Amino acid sequence: MKSIILTILFFLSISQAWAEEPPKAQPGLETGEQVDVSKITDKYWAQGKDTELGVVQNRKYTSSGRLELGLLAGTTSTDPFLSVHQYGLSLGYHFNQYFSAHLIGWKDSVSPSDAYRAFQAQNPGYGVGTNAPKNFYGVQFNENFLYGKASLFGNTIIYVDLFLLGGFGINNATNGNSFAPFLGLGQNIHLNQYMAIHLDYRIMHFSENVPYQGSLQQRSNNTDAVTLGLSLFY
Repeated sequence: MKSIILTILFFLSISQAWAEEPPKAQPGLETGEQVDVSKITDKYWAQGKDTELGVVQNRKYTSSGRLELGLLAGTTSTDPFLSVHQYGLSLGYHFNQYFSAHLIGWKDSVSPSDAYRAFQAQNPGYGVGTNAPKNFYGVQFNENFLYGKASLFGNTIIYVDLFLLGGFGINNATNGNSFAPFLGLGQNIHLNQYMAIHLDYRIMHFSENVPYQGSLQQRSNNTDAVTLGLSLFY
């Protein structure tokens, strides 16, 4: 009986010693080793082909080193008593994909506005002082800053150039000419390598002379001009 008890105690002591023995470290996983996670991340993102991972694509339609002839028509908000529409041309050169210079000009078509007709109906025999524009010509510079693709109704992909525009010109009106600097925003929607639809907005500032009590009085004018047209690239 005593020998059995001693044998049990012997095996219990051995099992306790095995339980307290620390586990052996596996190769490459030694205690306290630091792992450079950034290297693993770089290696992961470097896998695969560049065309599968890249998000920036080259332009499908390029304009660098090309001439641009623009046909345009639009409307101008210059005087509440005048309804003004314009049609004209522009001719430009693209020095690169981001910068271009253009000669621009248009002729104005002017008629009385609804506000003028309402005033005449309420005040027969009285007139208002206006300075009807005749034409505009000047120089415009474009700075393209955004190019991208867009889905049109989920049926087709269109290619859009968005650009800042600025310049200066001469506004010719009934009561004289005025120097007119302008700033704005425009976009080209490319149809193919040779044609694009363009939509431009310009805010123009100039001084003009308007009739008032038998004489001309100078005033400052901020005009909004919106044009829509077709660009042809050569």
